[in-house]
Amino acid sequence: MRPTPPIIYRTSGPTGALGCGLALLCLGRFLLTPLAVILTKGVGWALVALGILLAAMGFWAWWKTRYRP
Repeated sequence: MRPTPPIIYRTSGPTGALGCGLALLCLGRFLLTPLAVILTKGVGWALVALGILLAAMGFWAWWKTRYRP
């Protein structure tokens, strides 16, 4: 039995590497637009708010179990 060739180089050529490269190119171009900056900042602030909420809930649960009458 012959060993199989690497996944990238099948009989149809390097289509996987080409597709991945084009996807990264499109993603990079999108991340350079002003819309991406707004979306990235929005996601960042949403994660900050979620972190504050989860920390407050954790502190409240700790306080409730520690100082229970």
